[in-house]
Amino acid sequence: MKTTDTNNTPPHRRHPSFRRRSQRIPLAMPVEVSGRDANGERFSFTTTATNLNRNGATLHVNRDLRIDSVIVPQNSRAARTSARIVARVNIVQNLCSYGMEFIGADSVKGFWGISFPPRWRDLRTS
Repeated sequence: MKTTDTNNTPPHRRHPSFRRRSQRIPLAMPVEVSGRDANGERFSFTTTATNLNRNGATLHVNRDLRIDSVIVPQNSRAARTSARIVARVNIVQNLCSYGMEFIGADSVKGFWGISFPPRWRDLRTS
């Protein structure tokens, strides 16, 4: 697999002041993902999502994806939504890990079918 420089984590997400909007849960779930890879080729396959949070997850794929590209994840209950690739996290033996973020996260509440701890910003305001 050839990876391109366009897949580096954006500088603003590497900055120490960058804070996640929600806590990660160390679970793995199967997810069907479709979209276009870095070569513009369509894909659709089942993969694993890990480090779940209310705003997205980490996807593990054997494709080169572009940062800011839009994909469509579908969960095991056939719920679909749009998500954006926000960072390439890791590459190990032709398997890339990408951070994905739901687009319009409030409209996909419950996508993973699990309960999350209260939002950090909700805890700061109480």
